[in-house]
Amino acid sequence: MTYWDSIDSVQILGDFFIHPEESILEIERTLVGISAKASEQEMSSRLQSFFDGRDIILVGVTAESIAKALKMAMK
Repeated sequence: MTYWDSIDSVQILGDFFIHPEESILEIERTLVGISAKASEQEMSSRLQSFFDGRDIILVGVTAESIAKALKMAMK
């Protein structure tokens, strides 16, 4: 059961690398406002749109894995 309408804050932590490191804050801001009812695919697409055209290197994490973790955390 979901008790909120949309994501108002998120913090991403884990065993992965993102370069430049400060881009994690931008990723978190990108997720704010997403509907709690959004599908994993919708979240992943939003994240992938963020990554497209930016010089961000991801090691050990993908847009899909972030979206999956977020959906699991929202349950």
